[in-house]
Amino acid sequence: MRDIFLHRLGGHVIIAEITVQTPVLESTLAAHPDVTIEVERERSVGSEETVQLLFWAHGDDHDGFEAAMADDSSIAEFEHLAEDDGRRLYRANYSEAVSAASSNHVWVDLGGVLLDAVGTRDGWEARFRFPDRDAFASFADWWQDNYDTLSVDALYSSADDSGGMELTELQHETLRRALDAGYFDVPRRTTLEELAEEFDISAQALSVRLRKGTAALVENSVTEDTI
Repeated sequence: MRDIFLHRLGGHVIIAEITVQTPVLESTLAAHPDVTIEVERERSVGSEETVQLLFWAHGDDHDGFEAAMADDSSIAEFEHLAEDDGRRLYRANYSEAVSAASSNHVWVDLGGVLLDAVGTRDGWEARFRFPDRDAFASFADWWQDNYDTLSVDALYSSADDSGGMELTELQHETLRRALDAGYFDVPRRTTLEELAEEFDISAQALSVRLRKGTAALVENSVTEDTI
């Protein structure tokens, strides 16, 4: 099926929405299932052998989360940078083994860009932009050879490679269901927890998806010329 999609997409810029399992913060998220991680950036640092993650952690027990992260074998060191609206911003360096096995080196070499990623105890939902179908195919093959846990949730072409915010299929589906269920009504006819059960994800993860989807809609609808 993936090959059929790639054939139809031809040589256009590819947007790929995938779900994966990785060892990054795996034990920490397992110990704190209420926490949702929202990635700001992943990059190589120093000698480019160490991979660094900048992310927001959404949850209630930040001290417990930090204690678990200190014992997490995937993390060599981390720093708490800021706090905003009940979430905390961290910068963490992967351990030597996890850095060496990280996909960061692969998608960067292939010209890929990580647009966004959300992690929970159930796995990671990530969205990438690749320059063409061959680049994404190479990335997908590498991932399946090394982890064998890649699920392609959506794959589509984009004539715009500027990196602007776009509404993903998962965000569209979530916003559509939230609207139909009356989540945006006043008063609301459903709760965040009830919607999260429908999608089989945590309320925190659904909240992040709704917020990012709403932000994409606003950015695409409101311009500097709007009066």
